[in-house]
Amino acid sequence: MLGMTRWTPWTELAGVHRDLDSLFNRVFGDTVRSQSVDAFTPAADLRRDGDTWKVSLALPGIPPDKVDIDIVGRTLRVRGERTAEEKIEPVMSEITYGRFEREFTLPEEIDAQHVQATYRHGMLELVLPLAEGAKPHRIAVKAAPEGKQLHAA
Repeated sequence: MLGMTRWTPWTELAGVHRDLDSLFNRVFGDTVRSQSVDAFTPAADLRRDGDTWKVSLALPGIPPDKVDIDIVGRTLRVRGERTAEEKIEPVMSEITYGRFEREFTLPEEIDAQHVQATYRHGMLELVLPLAEGAKPHRIAVKAAPEGKQLHAA
């Protein structure tokens, strides 16, 4: 049975960036910083719940004061950085350190004044209420009185 895998070009571009960075570090030495400059992409869930959008990002090891959240119109941008606590080079490390940025363009305008952000157990939870103008409004249809006809102008 064949399985489907979602292709994300950003993952491949991040890999190319890492490879080029590694090449330059081998040739010129790591003179710029002692930490890895790898960018990473935290996993995210995005879902709609009534008149709100809910976004969850997995940010283990990143303190809340290292996370910036911006909302401009329909765009949500979350940026931050995971830094190594010790300056000692590990023997082996599978944890990616460095900066990240995630950007989501939502289909409706968000009420930025009432956004709630909670950080718990390495998960950033955002509740993004829709702006009043973006909420659906029901229009009542009235029946015309009998005997009168509606004319198109």
